[in-house]
Amino acid sequence: MKWTLLDVAKFSHYQEEWNELNKKSQNLAVLNSDFIEPLINEFFEGNECFVLGHDNNKLCVAGFLNKVGSFQWATVMPSQAPVALWLCSGHKFNTHDVASLAKALPGLVLTIDFLQVDSRDLELNPRESFARAKYIETGNRPIPQDFDEYFKSLGKNMRQNYTKVINRAERAGDTLGFECLSTPEEVTLAVQKYGELESKGWKSEHGTAISPDNDQGRFYTDMLSRLAQKNQACCWYYKINQQIVAVDLCVMQQNTLIILKTTYDEEFSKQSPALQLKVEMIKHYSQAQTNIDNIEFYGRVMQWHARLDSEVRELQHLSWFRSSLVRNIISTIKKLKP
Repeated sequence: MKWTLLDVAKFSHYQEEWNELNKKSQNLAVLNSDFIEPLINEFFEGNECFVLGHDNNKLCVAGFLNKVGSFQWATVMPSQAPVALWLCSGHKFNTHDVASLAKALPGLVLTIDFLQVDSRDLELNPRESFARAKYIETGNRPIPQDFDEYFKSLGKNMRQNYTKVINRAERAGDTLGFECLSTPEEVTLAVQKYGELESKGWKSEHGTAISPDNDQGRFYTDMLSRLAQKNQACCWYYKINQQIVAVDLCVMQQNTLIILKTTYDEEFSKQSPALQLKVEMIKHYSQAQTNIDNIEFYGRVMQWHARLDSEVRELQHLSWFRSSLVRNIISTIKKLKP
């Protein structure tokens, strides 16, 4: 494996190669160059290392690393990135490749951490060469071929609560609706609407709400509008009497839709608009016979994931060590820490 270490500013010159490798790896919209470049622009500090591993002139491994200790490196992990910013053909981590990377990095490297790696289709070769630690459990919901049969299979409380919201609205004369928007102009407005709803809730008090003039707002606007130009982004609204009360920001690639962000108007919490919207999305993709056959959440598993009968798997932190001795020493040190 021949390694090239570059400044992150050089990423723009390798977008085509990066996207081709993504297709051979996990093939996710959140690893598409149109997701990565806005991430770099808003959340990277500029001192990160962009690494490229070629074998027989073919790009086989690529990602972003930071030096995090005297002898330790780790993948760059902005909070807006749901999975590791690391691509390897076949989603296969090979200890020989990582060992050669360690030699290519400056200074003595004893350990490299790969953060938030998706366990789906993950191959470790050999498995015992990597230490694994659970980060979170995440969920996904395959799109059912028959929505009515799927709905019948859900728990009694879930079905009753969904129906109660609809019946209550009918008695009150309220209209319920949902809408999917996908043009660059529409998703830009959706980010603004998302920020408006989020700013009304608890996140505004903690200063973490999206707004058009902060880094989160700029990132989601830039990223979603770029992907929308390639039909790889959409935003969903849930409406009560034409008022938008819930928003989902989504990206998609191949057959997978990823819900990146969800918010709702807390004044309408009794109507469970965010959960109602998820059911409507599943129903839409089931009945419209689109190419979307799976919805990924990538956040920590919540109660509502179980209520939708979602599949669950782990995101993991992987650690490579220069030798078994180094691994044992670091393990012992961690155990001695209070």
